[in-house]
Amino acid sequence: MTVVTFALLRHASFDSIEHAGGTWNGLSGHLEHVAGQMRSGVLQPLTGGGPYAAPGTGDRPWTGAAADEAVREIGLLTDELHAFHYEALAVSAALHRAGKSFAEAQQKLLRAIGDAEALGATVAENGTVTLPDLPPEERNDPEAIAYQKRKWDELQQHVQAMTAALTAATEADNAMAVALRALDPTEVDPATHPDAVRNAVTDLEAATGMPTDPKALKDWWAALDPAVRAGLLAADSDKLIKAGILGPTEYEWKAPNDGARPYHVREPGAEEYAIQMETYGLVAGGTLFQNEDAARHMLHYLDNTGEPLTVDVDRMLRDDPKFRAHVDGLLAAREAEWRQTALDAYQKAGGAPVAIPVETVRNRPNDFTFNENQQPNWFHAIGSQGCVVSGVVTVNPGPDGKPVVSTRYQVNVWDRYNWDKGKSTDIAGTNITDADMAKLHQAGLAQEYDITGRSSAMTWSGSGGAPMRPDSSGERNADREGTVTDPGRDSR
Repeated sequence: MTVVTFALLRHASFDSIEHAGGTWNGLSGHLEHVAGQMRSGVLQPLTGGGPYAAPGTGDRPWTGAAADEAVREIGLLTDELHAFHYEALAVSAALHRAGKSFAEAQQKLLRAIGDAEALGATVAENGTVTLPDLPPEERNDPEAIAYQKRKWDELQQHVQAMTAALTAATEADNAMAVALRALDPTEVDPATHPDAVRNAVTDLEAATGMPTDPKALKDWWAALDPAVRAGLLAADSDKLIKAGILGPTEYEWKAPNDGARPYHVREPGAEEYAIQMETYGLVAGGTLFQNEDAARHMLHYLDNTGEPLTVDVDRMLRDDPKFRAHVDGLLAAREAEWRQTALDAYQKAGGAPVAIPVETVRNRPNDFTFNENQQPNWFHAIGSQGCVVSGVVTVNPGPDGKPVVSTRYQVNVWDRYNWDKGKSTDIAGTNITDADMAKLHQAGLAQEYDITGRSSAMTWSGSGGAPMRPDSSGERNADREGTVTDPGRDSR
């Protein structure tokens, strides 16, 4: 096991690691480009397809034993290039991950050294930390001695931080060595390993260290090299999308206000029980009027759990053309900027495929309010909602060598099911005041909660055409058991 020394970490430059990672990125892109050329320009014509096949012929133009052997060998070579594309990305990912860890460890070490020196200590090249002795006239002064001891005790915290930084750098160094040693070229030879490409993808996934925690996943995805992101997406986009990589990497939702404020601050009385019974009656009325989601959300409030509720964003998009147009407008407003950012990354990567996380800004103009007359169900269910569109822009080399840009995205919504003073709404001909509904929360008979939702993954075709719309329901089935959102208001 290699141990990183104090002096090495203190003065090291990691530019060479970053440069090496970029070189491997370029190599991976070149390998995939050559594999694509062989597949479309050589292999497909031999098998009777592809852009270079003879017009009007569906059969193989060349048959026989030699043709069969040629197709087999060229197919194996194409698969091998494809596998080595992923192996090169794995090397790049391991280098990038180690370089990031080294840089973070160095920053912590230098910060600890600075803190120690601010106390008057000297930090030697081998990591030894010393404080100057007290001057002769203070050596018998109790206050000076006590102050020196306090400085020494504080100094030990900085010494521990230095030790922790060295440990982190050593662990990163050995993790990189393990990742690189795991890249066995013999395992990505299709002639001897039928699962060569899958083995190479596994190596790439291991080199990136994909976490399972949602918060860690967001940070991990944002920190990946653009070419590595593209490689992971090409290998298994469904897995990554299911894990949540299309979600926002920057925005984190927070409730806009306190609503009815503290929960269960008093015991319920006759008035609160009467409001509760009347509300249960309204749920039935709302459902009969086909306000299914309004009823579901209200019931969740009355269920009194305070647990978050997932809303079906796919159905929102299908139900309300104005909401779809709103989302399209958010995408169109950022399309040119996102496209240019992705193309810049593509050029920097030397023409290797890249993937860039993107998201719209969360602010009031980008939020959306359902119309009470046109969408009574969603108006009474959620009213106004926070809205962020997020996803990933990918750039791949096209058959003619020109870059092809595409965007996969999802629509994210948030709301707080709460009750504010001075508001009211009408449901089934009955006026409901927020003040009355808030009393249930304050008396412990109902509880406010967060509403969240994300759509299925969709593809943006650009401002010249309509985006694809999902056929499936987003996250509705996750907690379909009866619950209901508050009657919508102009604001929350």
